[in-house]
Formats: sequence, C-alpha cells, structure tokens
Amino acid sequence: MNAGNCSGTALAQNDATASGFDMTSNNPVAAFRLKLTPRQRELLRTQLRVNSENAYDDIEENGDRPVGELAGRWRVFDRLPEETWVLPAWWRRQFARGFDDLALDLEVGHLPYPRSVAEEVALMLCIADAKAALMNGQYNDNVAALPATPGDDDWQSATNSLVSGRHIDWQHCLDDSLEWLGDPPASTSWFNPFSGFEPRPVDRGFRR
Repeated sequence: MNAGNCSGTALAQNDATASGFDMTSNNPVAAFRLKLTPRQRELLRTQLRVNSENAYDDIEENGDRPVGELAGRWRVFDRLPEETWVLPAWWRRQFARGFDDLALDLEVGHLPYPRSVAEEVALMLCIADAKAALMNGQYNDNVAALPATPGDDDWQSATNSLVSGRHIDWQHCLDDSLEWLGDPPASTSWFNPFSGFEPRPVDRGFRR
C-alpha cells in the first residue's frame, strides 16, 4: 500500500448514499446513475489517452528501474501501490495498454467497464484526473463544446456505475489524489480477466 496523504480526509466511496444519491428520489442526477454524461465521457477518454502516453514515456525513460529511486518524478507508475514499484518494464507495458483499452471502449460507444485489476486501477487514476480537470476548468475545447448537464460533477455515481465490486481498495482524497488501502492483489494476477467479462484480444498489440 502507499503511505497515504489523506488519512481522515477521504471522501466516502463504497455506496451511492455516500454522495447523497437516492435512486427513489426525483433528483435530476439520478438519470446519470448508470451512464456517463457527455462531458464525463470526453474528460475520461482524454485522461485515459494522456495517461497512456505518460505511462509509455515513463517506460522508455526508466525501463526496469525501481520507482523508489525517483519517486515523485514519474508521470504514472509512482501513483500505483508501492508493491508494484519494483516490477519490470514488460509488466509496466501491459499496465499502460489498459489505458488504451478503456479509451477505445469509450470511442466505440461503450462504457469503460474494467475487465482486470490493472484496468480498474487505470480507470480510478483517470477518474481522479478527470474530476480534477473539471473542477479546475482545465479541459480542452472538445469538452468545452459539449453541453453542461446535471451530473457532470457527480464522479461518485460514475465510479459506482463502472466499478460495481472492488478488486483493490482505495479512497479518493480531498485533493483528488488516490490512496491505496490494504494489500493489493498479487501483481501476477493484475491482467487476468474478471469472471463474466470477455477477455481482451490477445493480438491487439501495444501503442509503442
């Protein structure tokens, strides 16, 4: 696990009621409980592609080097649980590919349901980034051109919709970072498909 910087200040995550969401009410956000708003989709797609590029840059610049030697100077891999920091470049490349797999889901009109532990971690990193980008107004013209709708800032419901059962535990901090909790699954299992999900094509290749 990571030494978190948000103990005692985390936002509740596990159920919809933590955000005041009530499926039986007339809350206008309720319509977005099982889908993403247009702005959420584009924000998330953008962050998935950006993090993919950043992850491959990390690999090209650092190879098999343990993260701990340069913690704080990486783009992606120092944001993962510390138990993964010593893993080799081939493992990191497989993790990086998860960002693109989820982005492609969105680009073909599907919701980006994670199919493995690696994809679940990648998705949560990008939800945190998308939430921060929206809150700070730091998004591109593609997002700005989309209509603002109720639910744009309801990332709690978006998370609950996409991750119905956790395979690794985390909490969102008030500064929109993530803190990993407990012991993560063994790194050898991170790319195994979840039960009930179709595996990704084995011949899909890598971005680079």
